[in-house]
Amino acid sequence: MLFEELRKEAEEKDLPLNSFVTKVLSKHISFDKRFEMMPTILTSQILFSAILETMDEASMNAAAKLAPRMVKKQAALGGWEYNIDNVIENYFSVIGKYCGWYQFRYKADRANYTLTFETSMGRKWTRFVSKYIRSILESLKVHITDESVDDEVIVFRFLKLIVWQPSA
Repeated sequence: MLFEELRKEAEEKDLPLNSFVTKVLSKHISFDKRFEMMPTILTSQILFSAILETMDEASMNAAAKLAPRMVKKQAALGGWEYNIDNVIENYFSVIGKYCGWYQFRYKADRANYTLTFETSMGRKWTRFVSKYIRSILESLKVHITDESVDDEVIVFRFLKLIVWQPSA
C-alpha cells in the first residue's frame, strides 16, 4: 500500500519514484525533523488568514517581536550558530521551501546581501512577514540599508559587517 501511494504521487508530480522518495526524505531531514523540536500547530490558510485579519497593528508588532526568540531556539536545538548566514540557510530558506509563508530568494555578493520574500496571502500578511523578518535581522545587528514592500514582495538589502581579527 505504501509503495503504491508513493508511486502514484511520484507519477502525479511527474518524477521518477527514486527522485520523489529522495525529495520526501530530504523534506523530513531539513524541515520536519527540525520543527518537531518545537511545539508547532498546523492550521489551514483560511483559518490563519481569519485570525490575522482580527489583529491590529500593535498585535502584529508584538507577535513579530517573538521571531528572534523562536529562531534562536531553533538554532540552539538544531546545533547551528545564530548568525545571518545560518539564519538564511537554516531558517528563511527552510520556511520558504516548506511552510508556504513566502517564496524566498537571496543574493550575497561579498558583503552585500539582498533578501527577497514573495508572499501570496494578502497585504496584511505581507506587512506581518516584513515586521517578522525585520525583527530577526535587527536581533542579528544587521544594518538594513534598504527595505521595500510592494505588491506582496518584500526586499531587504544590507551590508554584512565583517569583524576584523588580527592574525596570530
